[in-house]
Amino acid sequence: MIRNVTLFTPGFVLAAHSAAALELDTLLPAGIPGFGAASGVSVLSRQHPDFQSFGINLGNVTLSPKLGAGLGYDSAPNGAAAASASASLTPSLGIADAAAGFGAYVGADAEPFFSAPAQNTAGYTVALGERAAYAADVFTAALAQLRTQETGFAINTISLAKPLAVTAREITVSDKHDCGLFTVTPEFSAAWARFNADAAASSADYREGLTFETAAGGAARFVTYLHATETRFRASSANANTYEVLFGIADDAPGLWNLRLLGGVATRQPAAGNYLMAPVLEASLDWMPDTLDSLNFSLARELDDPEQESANGYTLTEGKISIAHEYLRNVIATASFSATHAAYFQSSLTESLFRTDAAITWRLNRQLAVNADYAFNDRQANFLGAANEHVITCNVIWTP
Repeated sequence: MIRNVTLFTPGFVLAAHSAAALELDTLLPAGIPGFGAASGVSVLSRQHPDFQSFGINLGNVTLSPKLGAGLGYDSAPNGAAAASASASLTPSLGIADAAAGFGAYVGADAEPFFSAPAQNTAGYTVALGERAAYAADVFTAALAQLRTQETGFAINTISLAKPLAVTAREITVSDKHDCGLFTVTPEFSAAWARFNADAAASSADYREGLTFETAAGGAARFVTYLHATETRFRASSANANTYEVLFGIADDAPGLWNLRLLGGVATRQPAAGNYLMAPVLEASLDWMPDTLDSLNFSLARELDDPEQESANGYTLTEGKISIAHEYLRNVIATASFSATHAAYFQSSLTESLFRTDAAITWRLNRQLAVNADYAFNDRQANFLGAANEHVITCNVIWTP
């Protein structure tokens, strides 16, 4: 789990307190082509012109500097350390040129724990992307590098007693081609994760995907998704190839809902060990029944977590539900619950994570916002004792 990467999108704060190692769509704002993909069907993603900063405009380029500072309390950092108060500082700068299809982001974060200095964290994030349309093609290229920490409240990090620093790098390219009756999108990404204190865990992931989708215009679009991942570790015996095929439907009603239902089969071929085949599923619903409320639901079953670097293979089942409600245009309340379960291959080991989160963001004006958040993390496993933590944070976000 990456912790302490806190990003500020226009008008609200997104606390990525429990993301996985390379989950860049969560860690980066939506303005970067290739990363930060957002459905647009949400109280959070909707434009709020009365409370959004204008940024600094230099011709077609808009600069969006932000500075966040806050205090927090963690009842059990990593599920093992003594309770401690903490402070946080998160400066960032977004750069966007909508006409050129370009977006970039640079940010840093630091969180010292007053009573548990071994839990201190610090990191940075740099990312940029470009999206260009050429006749029937939409080409996207993006890259990012970040230094952050994994902690004990994530799948397969159960042995961590203090944050483990990781430097991650990812490059992704795709080309969405419109063939008239359908679109075809080949994509490729390469991701590298380097753990300074655990060199054997460092890895490289190479992912190829191909998506076929019927053209928009009907009640729903039919989707076929082919995906392959080659994961390579320093110890070649831990290498594995994963392949999956998914079929299903996608349906979008602008400003009302996004629906995606896919099912199929995945196979895992490890360099050492038994071949595995299992059913997989992806389902998501983003629904905005009125202008003040939104509901987000997702459910997935897969072989390994594609965003979590690990030499220990497992079948992952994960579900999440979240709601958001807007008060008086400048106060947004959110709540979410997620459950993740991993069953490891060729063993009886299982592990489950549960997270509950509630937050309120109050936009005082275009320049200033306050965010208060409470989270409860719980870890259950059949091979060691349970652990949990209560995390409370309060942040002030300033933008010129």
